[in-house]
Amino acid sequence: MYRWILGGFILLVAGYGHAQQVFKCVNGKDVSYQSDPCPGAAVKSWDAAPVLEPSNAEQWRIYRMRRQLDQRYANDRGAAASASGGMGSANRSNACESARRGRAAAYEAAGVKRDFAMSSYWDNLVHSACK
Repeated sequence: MYRWILGGFILLVAGYGHAQQVFKCVNGKDVSYQSDPCPGAAVKSWDAAPVLEPSNAEQWRIYRMRRQLDQRYANDRGAAASASGGMGSANRSNACESARRGRAAAYEAAGVKRDFAMSSYWDNLVHSACK
């Protein structure tokens, strides 16, 4: 029982340890925001917690979800293009742009951790959508 209480207390204290205080200082017409207290009285001050960047695992999870959605939508677009007959070129144009946007989003999410398999997948998807 005491372990749970101690663990909860440690997590509570650790969460507050990362927060920083921000001060808004005004000197005439100059306004500045700083982490050090203002010389004189601060116009406003507040606690600010840093924003964490998503981890690689989170980026890959988003990539996999986008990939699944793109595959699902590509199948839907293919069925719609075959059913529409004369509207095939308009659907191909939309599919091409959609594939390009998906590739750009996936590359942005992966960043420099992009590998050959990922690049090959997206390039092939764009190629097949834009031909």
